[in-house]
Amino acid sequence: MTMFLLSSLVLLSLFTTASAFGSPRNDPLKIANSNKLRPISIPQETPVSRLKVASISQEIYSPPSKLAKLHEFCSDRAPGVALSVALAHLSLSMAKTSMGVHVSPLLWATIFGMTYGNLLHSPEAKKSLAAGVKFSKGRLLRFGIILYGFKITLQQIAGIGIAGLMTDVFMVVSTLALGMNLGTKLLKLDRATSTLISSGAAICGCSAVLATQPVVGGESHEVSAAVGTVVLGGTLSMFLYPLLYKAIPFLANSPKLMGIYTGSTIHEIAGVVAAGNAMGGDIAFTAVVTKLARVLLLAPMLTTLSFLQNRKCLKEGQGRKDCKFTLPWFAFGFVGISALNSFVSFPAAMVKMASKTSAYALVCAMAALGVDSDFKAIRRLGSKPLLLAAMLWVWLAVGGLGVARLFVGA
Repeated sequence: MTMFLLSSLVLLSLFTTASAFGSPRNDPLKIANSNKLRPISIPQETPVSRLKVASISQEIYSPPSKLAKLHEFCSDRAPGVALSVALAHLSLSMAKTSMGVHVSPLLWATIFGMTYGNLLHSPEAKKSLAAGVKFSKGRLLRFGIILYGFKITLQQIAGIGIAGLMTDVFMVVSTLALGMNLGTKLLKLDRATSTLISSGAAICGCSAVLATQPVVGGESHEVSAAVGTVVLGGTLSMFLYPLLYKAIPFLANSPKLMGIYTGSTIHEIAGVVAAGNAMGGDIAFTAVVTKLARVLLLAPMLTTLSFLQNRKCLKEGQGRKDCKFTLPWFAFGFVGISALNSFVSFPAAMVKMASKTSAYALVCAMAALGVDSDFKAIRRLGSKPLLLAAMLWVWLAVGGLGVARLFVGA
């Protein structure tokens, strides 16, 4: 509670001083740069005066040093990054309280970020935060996804066997294809929103939504809407699956089937852990490993989405210069770290620290996306994102059970 109050005070101070950061008058470096670029009059009396003026002009127009560039880079991003960090700390603290323990820190970050961003009406304040918010939702997001690889090893994936892998692949591909088609063709949602919601349901919830955003070019309000629907579906599954385990005889008689079904269909890893532990240790282990194998499909999914985006761009008649195939390098960094973690024995403390850093970076990125979201833009989306998420949830819960039973053979 103390940390929660401390975070609130930090946010309050950032809110009241944001406009001060936004004023150009308070940035001495920008004043210096503007003075350097101020035009001067060159006297024409004598060759000597021309030489003096030339030497003065070279000093005035000389490019800034590397230290000055670094200072400008940091000072431009400091307010927005500080805000993202404070909101992330507040979200993580809230998730540890008795009231917020059942809600993902990523959802708390969305809520706090959107609230702060929509209460901040000063254009100067928003301008001062823009560079740091962009840095947090871009660079910090990619950094968090790469470090996410420390949670997975290939040895873990091999533990679920071919049945678990086939179930994962089938559910990821079918959920993504179903969601994108239902969203764009039936509900008339734009492609980015449909893809964000579908990727969250297909892979790993909020983390997949965040990873997909730079590939499909989703707007901040679309990401926030997708995160909200994904968290709602994942939370519902977390409480429903233990009830299904007790109510359906063939699930109760096969811990392997229940574990693969749970890991291949619940949205978030935290939800898989919670539901699995509620049903027993064997089920929890199988469910978590199945979920990790599903997460590993993030890289091929993002590469495929990037290819589809490029092909759609070319079909619409745009030139090749405008249609670039964007390789999601951070997704391959994630796979590379997973592979490295499989063959190199890192100290347990290092792996734990990397996992915590990954989680913190993702919460910072989600907070930044929340700050950049617009309540009005989310309202304009209407109920269609929620309806699409509900359809995908039914497919995961009902269709996923049939697919898991087919491959496991129970």
